Amino acid sequence: MNKIALILSITIACILCTMKIQAQNFLEKKINLEVTNQSTETTMFILEKLGGFNFSYDAMLLDPSKMISIKGKHQSLEEILDELFKGRLTYKVIGSHVILQSKNKAGLSNTMWVLSGVITNSNGNPLENAIVYEVNRQASFITNPNGKYLLHLEGNQNSGINFSCKGYKDTIVYVQAGKKQQLNIVLKPWQAQSIFKTEPAFAQNLHSRTKAINWAYTNKELQDIGFVNLMVTNKALYISNNLNVREVRFIQVSFIPSWGTNQLTNGLVTNKLSMNIIAGYSANIEGFEIGSVANIIRQEMNGVQISGVANVVGEDVHGVQASGVVNTNLGNMDGVQIAGAINRVKGDIKGLQIGGAINSAAAKSLDSIPYRGWNGQISGGINLHGGERINLQVGGVYNQANSVDGLQISGAINLVRGTTNGVQISGIYNQTDKLRGIQIGLINFADTIENGFPIGLVNIIKNGYHKWELSTDESFYFNAAYKTGGKNLYSFLRIGAGKYLNIAYGIGCTSNPKRKFSINLDVSGSSLFNTDSDYDAFAGDLYRAQLGLNFKLNKNITICTGPSFNFCSPYKEQKELNKTNLSNKNNLFFGNYYLDKSVNTKKGQYWFGWQFGLRF
Repeated sequence: MNKIALILSITIACILCTMKIQAQNFLEKKINLEVTNQSTETTMFILEKLGGFNFSYDAMLLDPSKMISIKGKHQSLEEILDELFKGRLTYKVIGSHVILQSKNKAGLSNTMWVLSGVITNSNGNPLENAIVYEVNRQASFITNPNGKYLLHLEGNQNSGINFSCKGYKDTIVYVQAGKKQQLNIVLKPWQAQSIFKTEPAFAQNLHSRTKAINWAYTNKELQDIGFVNLMVTNKALYISNNLNVREVRFIQVSFIPSWGTNQLTNGLVTNKLSMNIIAGYSANIEGFEIGSVANIIRQEMNGVQISGVANVVGEDVHGVQASGVVNTNLGNMDGVQIAGAINRVKGDIKGLQIGGAINSAAAKSLDSIPYRGWNGQISGGINLHGGERINLQVGGVYNQANSVDGLQISGAINLVRGTTNGVQISGIYNQTDKLRGIQIGLINFADTIENGFPIGLVNIIKNGYHKWELSTDESFYFNAAYKTGGKNLYSFLRIGAGKYLNIAYGIGCTSNPKRKFSINLDVSGSSLFNTDSDYDAFAGDLYRAQLGLNFKLNKNITICTGPSFNFCSPYKEQKELNKTNLSNKNNLFFGNYYLDKSVNTKKGQYWFGWQFGLRF
């Protein structure tokens, strides 16, 4: 098992070596340190002042006689500590404390001992729900209403005990192993403003340089998810949300969130490799995680996460997230998210969501970060995106977005509340506020068209080109057309009546229709129908390209005329006729002659024609 885990971890680490790492903590913070012939304690005091934190350690770990000289170096705190202690110590961040511990575990035994006591405030009042935490993760305890705690510990080495409570300063005490000890602690109120006034550099150092989600909002949302409450105990949630610990572990194994290698403190640990037999709960993942039922991450997931039922992440996801049923992220996502049913991202996405039923991103209840980069959603049912823009939406039923810069395809409805800069294709209805591209659907609606045109049976442009046109031509005594579209491109429906009937759909373009003189070009295809009962009702198809020369009489009425080119493709399966009934080629409506000839001979005919009408 260990060999397999090691191989898997190395493989994942190689894949993810270029991926984003967790937000900066004190160990990652760059410090410019320069000291000459100073003691270890003095050097560490200087580091505390430069970094805005406090060291906590057993005094036995340091050599007070050792003198240190370091020329100016801009390094992370972890690199500086490795140089000072030659790799003998390990480091952990708890709140504003950087804890130093020995890597040498010699002297450990199976000795069991108990530490107990009472935690109070400065007035002697007991503090309920204070957290007592042994820094090696052996034990943790939440005080009762009387402020009492009880820890069962193991070993004969000194132990660092962290005492913390919301609104109070963390206190770390080192106690010597013994059979039974009692330690009462008084916690002082946390006065952040007074510290920042006396040490202004501290305020700057303790603020993250990267934009993060509001933790108060995120914690509340994570705890309100019913699945999280079902899988994670209230005690584990309380400890992880109220104890600020940063610790990285190579591997953890959990059966359920409270039963595993990290016990109730699993929500405080960042894991490189996490394996959950049923479900697990971690602070962060920096590598690979797999769970047969669920994976729950309090902060970020950077890497690959796979679960049989659900993945839940409290902040951002960077990498690949796959689940048999649902993925829920309360931050932003950069990567690929795959679920058998539902993908939900509270922030924005940069990458691709693939869901069997529903994809949702950039919900309105959280301010999303406007990512620059490609993003898309593919689902068998519904796609919802509330962010700045999306490049691709493919939904079996419904797509909704604020802005599309690419392609939107659905089986039924596409809805864009902003700009569509690309193509909308739906089986029934397309809607957008501003169109810079093409709409293809049974019904298309746009508030404004800047560039492009709609293609559909019904096209409605609220603030666009709207014209009715009544005309006559060489083939039909009367035509009525409705044209709608943008300022230059439009589509139209036309009905023609004469010896034959036709219903046409077409697209056209025009020069500036507001000028006195203008021109337009219409191209259409239509179905041709017989009015003679001796013939089949459907006669064939008629294709027409028509050039219009337009003269504006007044604001509302325009005279239009011009030549046309026509081609008739007859319906070749209609029944044979015993007679021919050709129109006169020399009369005003000579096009009927070519229509008759095409229908009777079942051969295509083409001719040049004319048109004259009024547009208003």
